[in-house]
Amino acid sequence: MNTMTTRATSLAFFAMLASCKGHADNYAPQPKPTSSSPANATPFPSASVAAFVNPGHLPPYVGATGSIEGTISVTGDPSPDTKNRDYSKCPEGEATYQKLFREGASRADGSRALPDVLVAVTGYSGAFLPEQKPARTVRIENCALTERTIDMTMGQRLDILNKTPKKAFALAFMQLPTPTVMMAAPDSDPVSLYPPAPHVYTLYDRFGSGSSYLTGEVYVLAQPLHTVTDLDGHYRIDGVPVGKLTVNARLGVIASDTSKPIEIKANVVQTVDLGLTYKAPAAAAPVPTPALTSSPEAGTRAPNLR
Repeated sequence: MNTMTTRATSLAFFAMLASCKGHADNYAPQPKPTSSSPANATPFPSASVAAFVNPGHLPPYVGATGSIEGTISVTGDPSPDTKNRDYSKCPEGEATYQKLFREGASRADGSRALPDVLVAVTGYSGAFLPEQKPARTVRIENCALTERTIDMTMGQRLDILNKTPKKAFALAFMQLPTPTVMMAAPDSDPVSLYPPAPHVYTLYDRFGSGSSYLTGEVYVLAQPLHTVTDLDGHYRIDGVPVGKLTVNARLGVIASDTSKPIEIKANVVQTVDLGLTYKAPAAAAPVPTPALTSSPEAGTRAPNLR
């Protein structure tokens, strides 16, 4: 699947997450709200952040909550090798980026655990869920992001720690102008980036100074009920409002997503396992090579291009 198609479907899925609404009667009775101010660790005005994450000026949700956890798996074709990537500047990064997507070993049913999957809960409304953490922190180790998919809430800053010895990375979002170079030096303070709006961004090494392949897909959502699966394909989301909601999962690099309805119950951890499917694109038909025709009388002729 080409990059343009993958990005278009990622944006479509993102738009679904941003616009999905539920019903106010999903919620338990709420005490008097204490605050409706969203977290803002960015240089943007708080009113601008609030316009994205709480446009209705709703009170914060303070009713009962539950949790969900589970495993995301993939079936279908195995992850293919990536092409045209130069690992000469930092060979250690090949272990993370040599495949189109990371996956676990095949199980008895043919499925494999799937890391780097965005998982988000949607379907609630009638109250505002404020983000509790000011920053989303990711690490660069062995010339690779430890997470190839990064989830954030609008109002958070993205802190990137470089733990790769003797390598520096010029980090930026591909979709945004970057007049200032943000260099993540080894074992120094984190570099901070500030997404200006909910969107799907591509984090990359701007000058290829540390690597020419380091990238991550960054989902900046308007709500905090999201996470990314670990190397075992596992995830957990706490603080989910009670009621009938939807669990959504997506791996953008293969443009595969799925969802499942669930009824969240107070103080209960429910298991929600989901599966994605990958189908490798059909190989392009080989272009026939023009044949050389020869005869004793005519000698060697030019290729037959008709």
